Amino acid sequence: MEKYDQKVFDRGFFHLGSDIWMINRENKILIQKRSPMKRLEPNVWAMTGGSVVLGENSVDTIVRETKEEIGIDIDASQLKLVTKFRTGTVWIHAYVLHCDYPVSEMKFRPEEVSEAKWATWEEIDELVKQGQFIQNRWQFVGKCLQAEIEGNSEK
Repeated sequence: MEKYDQKVFDRGFFHLGSDIWMINRENKILIQKRSPMKRLEPNVWAMTGGSVVLGENSVDTIVRETKEEIGIDIDASQLKLVTKFRTGTVWIHAYVLHCDYPVSEMKFRPEEVSEAKWATWEEIDELVKQGQFIQNRWQFVGKCLQAEIEGNSEK
C-alpha cells in the first residue's frame, strides 16, 4: 500500500505539516538525522515533524510524530506555536517545546531516524550552510528560535 504522504507529495497536493523544535536548558535544539531509508532528503539533519493525517490537527501530529520517531511522550499543553509558513505545497505549523529529554533514552524508529543530538543554534546554522540540514525550514524558523533562546536566557 502506498503511504499517504507519498501520494500527497507525488501528486502535488497542498497539505499541512507540523514541526517541533525542542530547546533544552542549555539553549540547545534537538535535531535528528533522517534515516538513509527516507525517500525524501535521507541522511540529513532535521527537526521532528511530519504530515498531518486525516482526523488530526497540527498539535496531534507533533505528539504522534515525536512518539513514533524518537519514542518521547510530550505534553501537548506545553507546545508553543511560533510560526506558520508555506514551503512548496506544504503549510507548516512550527512549535517550540522547552524540555530536557536525554538522547540516551530516546528510541529511534530505524526507518525514520538514525541518530539525534542537542545542537547549538550556530551548529545548526553551519549544517544548513553545508547542505546537511533539511531544506526549506531554517530560513523560516531560525529567527523565531533565536528569539526563543534569547527569551529563555533572560529567565
